[in-house]
Amino acid sequence: MAHLPWFEEDFARLRQLQAQRRLGHAWLVAGPEGIGKLEFVRAAAQWLLCSQPGEQGACGRCQDCHLFTVGTHPDWLLLEPEKRQITVGQIRELIEFAHNTSQRGTKVLVLHPAEAMNLNAANAVLKILEEPPPGTVLILVSHHSGQLLATLRSRCQQLEVALPSNEQALAWLQQMGASDAQRLLHKARGAPLRALALRDNDTLACQDAMAAQLLALLLGEVSPIAAAKNCEKFAIQTSIEFLLEACRDLAATAQGAAPLRDEDLRPLYAQLLQGAASTARLPLLLHAFQRQVLEAYKVVLAPNNANPLLILEALFGAWVRLREKLRKTTP
Repeated sequence: MAHLPWFEEDFARLRQLQAQRRLGHAWLVAGPEGIGKLEFVRAAAQWLLCSQPGEQGACGRCQDCHLFTVGTHPDWLLLEPEKRQITVGQIRELIEFAHNTSQRGTKVLVLHPAEAMNLNAANAVLKILEEPPPGTVLILVSHHSGQLLATLRSRCQQLEVALPSNEQALAWLQQMGASDAQRLLHKARGAPLRALALRDNDTLACQDAMAAQLLALLLGEVSPIAAAKNCEKFAIQTSIEFLLEACRDLAATAQGAAPLRDEDLRPLYAQLLQGAASTARLPLLLHAFQRQVLEAYKVVLAPNNANPLLILEALFGAWVRLREKLRKTTP
């Protein structure tokens, strides 16, 4: 379990329960997204299925470990959403899999993320929780466990995992070769695997470019068409997700609910206040802009051929209009 050191204590708990034959048949592993819960569960599953497990986890050398690593272990099943939902059809397949004879002695079944189950799927899972097949361990991995049915939660042993300490997360990120670890971790709200993803998929570069264009639009240094062109190379979904987060952050700060979470938005916020005829209108205007961004997000997620450049042009145009409304002395 050395890959994610903040899970060492959690793994030690599982190891102790297994030694005492009290591991049980169902677990709910819950905590913030981006800290590596699924990676931890994978490692724990490999350890359970390993024919020569040790105190540090699976041996990594036996036939079971080889099959697990290549994704063909006959007693391992990971179920994830189809089109953003885990359906009752998928759960029926899981139940059938669970009742098949184990080839190695233990079966490990994982639902990730568990809150993606629709109501019918969740009710179907209850059946296997109430009458679990012998030798089967079912693990629900959840980013938002409060969204799960109370009856599901009550039938599982629960493992609540938290964000690692800042020092632990930074040390791990630096070990993984992240040169700007502190900034990445701040952007990822303390979640180290999310921070690593920001480094690897151009998300941070996209956020920087979007923030720069929003500020340039407020200063009148660029047109909406030019700003959209400057951000065209980034994935439109990533761009819009940044706009949504920025709106939430700016609006919460304008209402006095919280200080800016993202320090990189400070120049943007200062410029909004500087040009405002009445700062009292800022939260309302930001919420109105956020609704437009949400509508654009729905268009982007829908199975269509939406033009990313036109979507960005429209949103940047709306941002300029927000600036103009904010500078007016009357609504």
